[in-house]
Amino acid sequence: MTPTDSRANRPRTVLVVDDEDLVRELVARTLREAGYRVVEASHGAAAIGLLEPRSNAVDLVICDLVMPVLGGKEVAEWIRHHSPAVPLLFISGYPRAYLEAHHLYDPGVPMLRKPFLPSRLLEAVEEQVTSHPPVKRRRTQRGADRESPRSTGT
Repeated sequence: MTPTDSRANRPRTVLVVDDEDLVRELVARTLREAGYRVVEASHGAAAIGLLEPRSNAVDLVICDLVMPVLGGKEVAEWIRHHSPAVPLLFISGYPRAYLEAHHLYDPGVPMLRKPFLPSRLLEAVEEQVTSHPPVKRRRTQRGADRESPRSTGT
């Protein structure tokens, strides 16, 4: 069974951001084999470059915390500002104490500690995509999908 957004009847798309090629490839392969569409980036700046034109097409960002160029914390800040409906899942091989000491740990974002089993990755991904409402999409004049503003309840 392919993980889908039942409202849009499309496969869920996950952006995987990790500077370690092997880790990124294993995460991407695990997700693809489970039926997810996957987009990959080797560092935070590349991730933002991919998100800018298509953040409305991403259902989850899995991001390493410690990377060259631009780290996970900065990617998370960008997402919160530009695409707050997109959930995050951090991954890191660094101990929590190190991440806290360097102001990288965010208790508001779930984190998987490397190494992790593929089954645990899939559980964490499913928790994130099912616990967040799908990003609402609307058609623009050009026919491209765009995020709809989220209701604030006011």
